Amino acid sequence: MLTRVRLALVVALTLVLAACRVDVRVQIDANDDGSGIIAITVDIDNEAVTLIPGLVEDLRIDDVLAGGWTIDGPTPVNNGGVRVVLSYEFESPEEATRALQHINGPNGPLVSPVLKRTVEGRDVATTFDATLQFIGGVEAFSDPELSALLGTAPWSSTAAKLGVDPMQSVSFTMVARLPGEIRKSTGTEAEGGVVWSAPLDGSAQTVVLGTVDTKVDGGVWKTIATIVGVVLGVWLVLMGLLILLVMFARRRRGVSRQTPIRRRPPTATPDA
Repeated sequence: MLTRVRLALVVALTLVLAACRVDVRVQIDANDDGSGIIAITVDIDNEAVTLIPGLVEDLRIDDVLAGGWTIDGPTPVNNGGVRVVLSYEFESPEEATRALQHINGPNGPLVSPVLKRTVEGRDVATTFDATLQFIGGVEAFSDPELSALLGTAPWSSTAAKLGVDPMQSVSFTMVARLPGEIRKSTGTEAEGGVVWSAPLDGSAQTVVLGTVDTKVDGGVWKTIATIVGVVLGVWLVLMGLLILLVMFARRRRGVSRQTPIRRRPPTATPDA
């Protein structure tokens, strides 16, 4: 898919200068209704920006933007470095999965990402599964379509000329923030979520995160609670009125019983 190629190019261009520092961070924030946002942050250090004039201006991401992604930057950071942030808002876990799978090709570093959401009664369970692995080293940032367009990955030849190992100059971090209480995780809890780092030696890091959010005021339970609340409120009002009527009636009867009956005394007859 051309969108995947363009996304791969965005990441690949950050690796052209293997002698410099490039940090890639993918973060997913999911809400309890299944919506959320994916953010890809790429930080390029000042050496890379200095060594390749026009690196920022040469970024071509038209297809990325057409695919629903938005871009923030390039923004100057870290004493001459550059930051580019790509964001994608999704409405469902399925949409998020498709977007995550287009970040790179089959060689990683983000392999087979899947976001799921299930609802059982009041419990909303959200899971995120993936694998972080640089399959083939820095070539992981390429894919068959990109190789067909460009041939040998340009960052590989650059690294060879510089005599450096590009894997020592790159980092790939995955951050997931899911709603509810964490029930299972293979990562480190930090930054308000769970964090994983892709191993640089080509080994695989399993990404597993599962959370459960108990909804006490949503869905059918909210409707039931509302109905019960209304019925209870009406019942209390009626009972209050009934109690007042009974008390008022008893009071009237009590007053009637306590009031003495006054009789006129007999009229005296004068003696003849």
